[in-house]
Amino acid sequence: MSEANHGMHKKEGYSDPSPYPEIKVQGPNIHYAELLMDDYAGVVSEFTAISQYIYHHFFFKDIDQQLGQLLENVSITEMLHMEILAELIKKLGGNPVIRGSYSTAGKFWTGNYIYYGTNLCEQLKADINAEYKAIEEYQKHIRSIADPYIQAILYRIILDENVHIRLFNQALAKFCYSL
Repeated sequence: MSEANHGMHKKEGYSDPSPYPEIKVQGPNIHYAELLMDDYAGVVSEFTAISQYIYHHFFFKDIDQQLGQLLENVSITEMLHMEILAELIKKLGGNPVIRGSYSTAGKFWTGNYIYYGTNLCEQLKADINAEYKAIEEYQKHIRSIADPYIQAILYRIILDENVHIRLFNQALAKFCYSL
């Protein structure tokens, strides 16, 4: 996917404005592909985030249209991250089926990884926590992967995750802590 295509998928205000690096790798590396499978569709992954945020969107949109739109648009950014990871996995020689690696013992993704919740405030807190966990996983993989191209992409994804934390915290303040 080219940089121009990334721009078409980005939702203004729901991701960092800086461009994504070119999706390339130094060469095939199945170990790196397996590490990225966890970011792609592991327990803490883009697939989990997309599914959780869309589920929360189904309820939040009934409470507040803008809040519902926030969760929908953040999930679209997470879809872009998943697409970028799929491209990296393929370039590394892996197969981006919907499974994790180490976090799932190689098993396929399951809806059990989602925090469903029943309360808007708890759901938003879980969404914030999910972003922090994702950043932690990306940072761990940056340290484990000695490919500067992949590292640059993971650093760029972290910028979006930080925007999501800020947006979710703003929503939490508005809907859960306002008097």
